[in-house]
Amino acid sequence: MDSGLLWSIKKHIGLVVLIGLTVFASSAALLWVALGFPTAPSSRLDIIKVALTVVAGVGGVVALVVAYRKQRISESAETRERSKLLTDRFGAACTQIGNEAPTVRLAGIYALASLADEWPEQRQVCIDVLCSYLRIPYEPSLDSEWYLDAESEVRLAITSVISRHLRAGAPFSWQGHDFDLVRAVLRSADFSGIHLPSGKFFLSLARFPSGWISFDGMVVDGGEVWFGGASFNGARVTFDGAEFRSGRVKFEGAAFNGGEVSFRGAKFAGGEVDLSEAVITVPPMFDDGEKPGLKLPGTVGA
Repeated sequence: MDSGLLWSIKKHIGLVVLIGLTVFASSAALLWVALGFPTAPSSRLDIIKVALTVVAGVGGVVALVVAYRKQRISESAETRERSKLLTDRFGAACTQIGNEAPTVRLAGIYALASLADEWPEQRQVCIDVLCSYLRIPYEPSLDSEWYLDAESEVRLAITSVISRHLRAGAPFSWQGHDFDLVRAVLRSADFSGIHLPSGKFFLSLARFPSGWISFDGMVVDGGEVWFGGASFNGARVTFDGAEFRSGRVKFEGAAFNGGEVSFRGAKFAGGEVDLSEAVITVPPMFDDGEKPGLKLPGTVGA
């Protein structure tokens, strides 16, 4: 609790002294009545001694109040200091992410991820900053070796950090949070094995120009994934071995204009994967057999 909500020490002590006097008077009166209104000086002295003993106990309460107050003020100071430290770290990490040097941006990404682990109250804010970086317009160098360039490497680091925190058994889980990757440009990303029991994963209007985007082994178990208006132009995007238990994965308006989209080994056991409104030039690949919960162009779904 903020120390500003604590009473002043004068108020605390004044209240306790008042209580002490009240206790003394009440104790003396009750003892005097209980002893049959004695008039002997010795009896009255005994009454006073007993009443003072009771008041001494109240004095112990005063000491406890002072100790309690010191503890609360100390805790409040520690809370403010921790908040200031975390806020300073947040500002420093954001500054690094905005640096021109890729190596400094990478350092900022890992610093912000570490901060999100330690600061659950502001974890969503840290996630929002990481996601916002991926929404910055970017044109990858499509002729670079291994489909990577410096900026693609930075973006790959962000998606890898997100994925590690969304997999089962992560030391610090980010499951249940929202990830806004609307209009993100991803040349390479490893989202394999992520588990989405809740929360939203927005990839609407995202662009996947060449490279490989893996959602292999992804488990959607109540969360929602949106690819509305996304453009798969030449990229290899795989959902191999993914499980769609509940929740939804929608590709409304998504365009498959080349490359490869694969759902080999995917299980559609309760979740819904809606490709019915996608613009498909190169059809996605599926295993043969029934696909419950899957909606394809020209079908009404399961």
